[in-house]
Amino acid sequence: MYHKHLVYLFVLSIAMIYSPLANGQYENKSLEAVRCDIAPKIDGSLDDVCWMSAPKAKGFVEDKPDPGTGMSQETEVQIVYDDEAMYIAFMNYDSAPDSILQQLSGRDSDGNSDYVAITFSCYRDGINGLTFATTPTGEQWDARESGTFGEDVSWNGVWDCRAKIVANGWIAEFKIPFAAIRFPDSPEQLWDINFVREVRRFREHGFWRGVDPEVPGYLTQMGTLSGIKNITPPKRIFLYPYASYYENFLETSENKTLRQTAWNAGLDVKIGLNDAFTLDATLVPDFGQVISDQRVLNLTPFEVQFQDNRQFFIEGTELFSKGGLFYSRRVGYLRDDAYRGLSLTEDEYLKEGPQTLQLLNASKVSGRNSKGLGIGVFNAVTDRAIAIVGSTASDLERSVEINPVSNYSVIVLDQNLKNNSYVSLINTNVLRIGEAYDANVIGTEFDLRDKRNRFSITGGGAYNRKTGGIYKNDDANDDGYTARFDLNKIDGNWRFSAGTAVESDTYDPRDLGFLFANNSIENYLWAQYRVFKPFWRINNMNTSLSMNYNRLYNPGVFTDVYLQSTTFVNTRSFTTYFLNVNSSPIRGYDYFEPRTEGRYFRTFSYVGTNGWISTDYRKVVALDIGGGIRDYENEERVILSWNVSPRWRVNDHLMLVYNYDYEKHTNDVGYATQDDLSQPIFGRRDVTTHATTLSANYAFNPFMTLNCRVRYYWGFTKYKEFYDLAENGEIIPSGFAGFVDDSGVNQEYSGADQSFASFTIDMFYRWIFVPGSELSIVWKNDVSQYDRGKPIPSRLVDGVDYTFAQPQNNNISIKVLYFLDYRSLMSKKNRA
Repeated sequence: MYHKHLVYLFVLSIAMIYSPLANGQYENKSLEAVRCDIAPKIDGSLDDVCWMSAPKAKGFVEDKPDPGTGMSQETEVQIVYDDEAMYIAFMNYDSAPDSILQQLSGRDSDGNSDYVAITFSCYRDGINGLTFATTPTGEQWDARESGTFGEDVSWNGVWDCRAKIVANGWIAEFKIPFAAIRFPDSPEQLWDINFVREVRRFREHGFWRGVDPEVPGYLTQMGTLSGIKNITPPKRIFLYPYASYYENFLETSENKTLRQTAWNAGLDVKIGLNDAFTLDATLVPDFGQVISDQRVLNLTPFEVQFQDNRQFFIEGTELFSKGGLFYSRRVGYLRDDAYRGLSLTEDEYLKEGPQTLQLLNASKVSGRNSKGLGIGVFNAVTDRAIAIVGSTASDLERSVEINPVSNYSVIVLDQNLKNNSYVSLINTNVLRIGEAYDANVIGTEFDLRDKRNRFSITGGGAYNRKTGGIYKNDDANDDGYTARFDLNKIDGNWRFSAGTAVESDTYDPRDLGFLFANNSIENYLWAQYRVFKPFWRINNMNTSLSMNYNRLYNPGVFTDVYLQSTTFVNTRSFTTYFLNVNSSPIRGYDYFEPRTEGRYFRTFSYVGTNGWISTDYRKVVALDIGGGIRDYENEERVILSWNVSPRWRVNDHLMLVYNYDYEKHTNDVGYATQDDLSQPIFGRRDVTTHATTLSANYAFNPFMTLNCRVRYYWGFTKYKEFYDLAENGEIIPSGFAGFVDDSGVNQEYSGADQSFASFTIDMFYRWIFVPGSELSIVWKNDVSQYDRGKPIPSRLVDGVDYTFAQPQNNNISIKVLYFLDYRSLMSKKNRA
């Protein structure tokens, strides 16, 4: 069966060149908003007087699955306004109202449901916008839209909506206060606008002003909204006071439980500085209710990048993402190498050491003026971090400063240009009190497009410098830079890209940014053919080829070549197939794996393939399944992986998703340790990982949800043989005697074995009791254990038992956040 699917995908890839082309002709549309004397009641009914005469937007056009054709169900949209807000009404006709899909999934979640949406681009730049959406149950979804970074769902505006299923379809009513959006201060507004509808049971998705999938950018293909007159951008002063309570129960190795409690209170502030710019600040911030990191066993020489789940650092940060120089986890979290420079005597050990930093305050100003200039300023201050060092020879302890009081700042200037182009300037800076060094990175990013948006030139660069501390007498030899340049064809069925990227061996933006590895020169070619119109049994598909040729920056030597081919197919039954074939056909040179400057390891050539199948999510039960294999030049080395993820929609309130991932590296070769002369010792090993996750989501109503994620991860290595690394990069038999434990016994290979196990539970109850205000109750359970040189269980069930035998940490918290609108408070005060 697996081979049958491979042949199926191969034939489809060849057949693509004979498929029909998408229709690129779409009508420009406009709609006039009408001022109303009496605001409509937001109740999901269209019996208000204002809806009787307001113009209607009609004629929605599909973009999926059949671009350019009219949608099967009619839709009408109207907009009215008063001095406070806009009111939008959708009449979504449906030939079978009893078949409308309406799964509840919670705010900003994608469920198996119909929905409608409005997108505004008030400055008409083709790059930035806001989207507001709802479902037949009245659930809310909103996002910032960016032509560069896509949707930012973390943004949450304060607005209202109601929806209702009626005899001839369903109705949605929105109230979007002018204070929730940014727009120019002018007598009459002229905005870009588009409306969206999805009829889920048909998987039919369309727009009022048709969007051609062959043309890059959804925000470049909008209709226009006129008629909003004499509206002054309101003062935007929003206060979010909060109070929280935490109880923590930490088990110790002595089978005791330490109970800790904490009360917190603070304030988040959003202030509109003018019609375009907003100040966001958090005073005495509390981020204790974020979801747990998905930690893994890391055998590579590179840092693991984690997602930042703190709301303040992910909401409205699209400007600060320009250039890729800002990694928000640097603010408030210690780097993986924070303890690497800790000097300990033979009798000393690390007794206590924080992994996070106390954030004292953080603020950001962002916006875009009428001339298309986006400005972003971010600043945060963290307190000093102290570690406690103990002694085995006495009861004495000493304190060591791991990180001083630090100030982090980011400044971004982003200028929109003609043809949806832009150029950005970014500067990141870290200032530390005391003898520690300071760091600065300045960079740029640009995207220049031709008038028809067919071709683009993209690129950028950055320069970093560190001063003070260990760099006090530095002569700039440690300054580093990076640069990239790309030529792209970005529209139509055929798309191409070619480019080069350089990172010097001293480039290091990691004080406030992220970097896997520097010292590289990458050259690449990429080509893709895309089919948007359905043909035969296919809805849409694409196939691509790419090649990477890589060198070291210093010395300028070859490192590796990488080839890849991908095919993506979505069928008429809405089953999706993906196939990837990749190869590194020439033995390469890895200068990072030895962890020793100037040394390299000769990598082995390989051929690999992986793929997955995803069935139709409209079904009550759906299944995602995938797998892969990579075969290396040395015949004994192979990587095998597979995953399975069934999902069960129990009803329109409860959704269960299970996921299991397995990966096995047989006879993997990699760095193990160093010998007494600090020379790298390599090892042949088997590396196994199991990762399983169960997610349960229950929505009581559109405003109240209970979500739970249970995750178990276990990764381990078992070494078989040690090697020395020869000067030519080859591995040769080693005289390394192995590891000796505390009792003097030589453990040989098992002394290098590593194991990391982690079990987490994250349960979140969330109730949005009024728009912008919420109550959240969270339970977090964490069990984790890293071992080296200890016996490793042979079976998965034994590994689970071993994990649960470790000390646990349980945390229960409750938090109340309340939304206060300064304008509303003053209005009530004046009326009183």
